[in-house]
Amino acid sequence: MNPFLVLHLNLGCTDDQVRAAYHQLLRQHTPEQDPTGFQMLQEAYAQIRTERDRWRWFLLNTDSQAEGPIDALEKFSHIPGRSRPPGADPFKNLLSAAAAAAEHDLNSNRK
Repeated sequence: MNPFLVLHLNLGCTDDQVRAAYHQLLRQHTPEQDPTGFQMLQEAYAQIRTERDRWRWFLLNTDSQAEGPIDALEKFSHIPGRSRPPGADPFKNLLSAAAAAAEHDLNSNRK
């Protein structure tokens, strides 16, 4: 499920836009009349409620059409009005260290 599609938002949305879209759609999908739609709205809102959540969703989901987390980070940061993600440098360092460790393990297994 793509929360941006469920809430009818674009990738460059703000926290206020997410909250406004969620509350507007809640009027249409009440738990009594449409429990499935209500549940989908709650899940979508929980996934992209804050900017940090939107970064996390874009980096880790399979709908982002990115080749990997660094590629997703690069693409998402070029959306107009988007700033650097919280913790981008530590994330890059972690991925670099993981790649180096994996390469070391591969090389030691080949010997």
